[in-house]
Amino acid sequence: MSPLRPARFCTLTLADLVRKVGKALKASGGAAQEYQHVIIELKGLEAVLQHLEALEPTEDNISHVNAIRGMALACQLPLRDFLSKLEKYETSLSPFADRAMFRGAHHKAKWAVSVTTEVDKLRNLIAAKVLSINLLLAMHAS
Repeated sequence: MSPLRPARFCTLTLADLVRKVGKALKASGGAAQEYQHVIIELKGLEAVLQHLEALEPTEDNISHVNAIRGMALACQLPLRDFLSKLEKYETSLSPFADRAMFRGAHHKAKWAVSVTTEVDKLRNLIAAKVLSINLLLAMHAS
């Protein structure tokens, strides 16, 4: 292996990082738009999970409905924790945030570098549970 190969890898990683941060700092699109889409997605999921958790069982379906409610609760806990983490980005990335060039730049850069990875991890964590909820709901409807 050439000694230049690891250096090239580091340069590409640094270039990717610079590209991500540059994209995040754009006035239109970038981190603010991604943040807003994630918030809409997560708040919608939270509303659905709250509705599912409030399902009232009958004598015929109590174990089935309890399974649905349990899965909804299992999704809600990490979702609530994550939404509370995202609150600090509201002032910089919300639709009503000040759009001055460097205001909130650190939040935008942090969003691009690390928070998007955390969003993907949360999606992966919840995806299996949501799939289970969908299967339980399909069985419940039939």
